[in-house]
Amino acid sequence: MSELLPTWLSYAAKRLRSITGFVTVHPNGGDPRALAFSRYDHVTRVASLALSVGDDRRLSQSEVLLFSWLHDINRWPFAHNSEQNRFDQADDIERFIAGRLSAETARQAAAIARKRIPDLNPAARAVLLADIVTGFFEDTLFTITGLNLSPSELPDEALDLLRFPVGDTTFLEELQYLYLLLNRELDVARYTRDFNSLVFRSTRRFLSDHNFLDADPLESDRFWSIRSTLRDDYLERQIFPLNNEKICHGELIRQVVVDPVLSLLGESAGVRLTRWTEADLIAYVLREHLVTEETVFALRPTIDYIQKFEPSRCFM
Repeated sequence: MSELLPTWLSYAAKRLRSITGFVTVHPNGGDPRALAFSRYDHVTRVASLALSVGDDRRLSQSEVLLFSWLHDINRWPFAHNSEQNRFDQADDIERFIAGRLSAETARQAAAIARKRIPDLNPAARAVLLADIVTGFFEDTLFTITGLNLSPSELPDEALDLLRFPVGDTTFLEELQYLYLLLNRELDVARYTRDFNSLVFRSTRRFLSDHNFLDADPLESDRFWSIRSTLRDDYLERQIFPLNNEKICHGELIRQVVVDPVLSLLGESAGVRLTRWTEADLIAYVLREHLVTEETVFALRPTIDYIQKFEPSRCFM
C-alpha cells in the first residue's frame, strides 16, 4: 500500500489500525481480539473489492486505491459510537484533504461519503459500491465468527439476499474455523487474513448472483431496494443494537468521553479527533481528569457478551 499512496496518506492510514471499524478497538493492551475489528482492515476489504470491480470496468487501479483509503481517512476515535449527530464526515473530508490533493479529488471523496451518485466518477463509483456491499458482509460475518451469534438468530430474508449458504456444511465449517481462530487461539493475524478472504468471496458471489457485475448497480433501483432492506430492516434492527450498545457500550462512550471532550476542545475538536487514535483520546481524558481509570475499564468491549448473557443464542 505505502508505495502506491502519497506518503502523508500512507501515514494517516496507519492511524486507522486504532480506530473502531466494527467492535471498539481500545484498549489495545486488553483483549487482543479487539484488534481484529479495526477501521484499517475494513478499508483493506473495501479496497480489495473496489479493485476487483475496477478491473472488471478497466479503471485506474491507482485512482481506485486512492479513493478507497480517502473514503474513511478522517474517522474519529470510536467512529460510529462517537460521531453520530456530532460530526459530518463528508463536510470534513475536503478540509482534511485540502492542500494535499487536487480539489476535484477532495470533491469526489466527499461525494462518496454523501453517496451523491451523479457527482461520482467511475473510480469513485466502484469504491462506493464496494463500501456498501462490504459492510453487509463484514458486519454479518463478524457477528457470527467474532461475537458468536448463531446464524439461526438472523432473519432468513437477509441471509437469502446476502446469498449466504447457511445450509451448506462446508460454509458452516468455515465459520466455525474462523470463530476458533479468533476466540480460542486468539490468532488475530490468521483470522483477519482468512476473514478477509471470506468477505471478498462472499461479496463477489453477491454481486454475481444478483447480476450486479454486468451494469452499474448504483443506477439500479433493485440494488437500492436490497440495500434498504439489508441496512434499515436487518443491520439497524438486528446487528447494530447488539454491537454498538451491548458489546461496545456506545452510549457510555458518548456520555463520559466524547461529549466532555467536545465541550473542552470546542472548535478544534474536529481537527484533533481526526488525528488521534482511540488510545490518544483515552490518554487525553485521563490526563484532563475527565474520567477515572475505573470508567476507562468499563469502556472495554464485551466481546463475549452473547456467551455470558444470552448463551441460548450462541453459534458455538
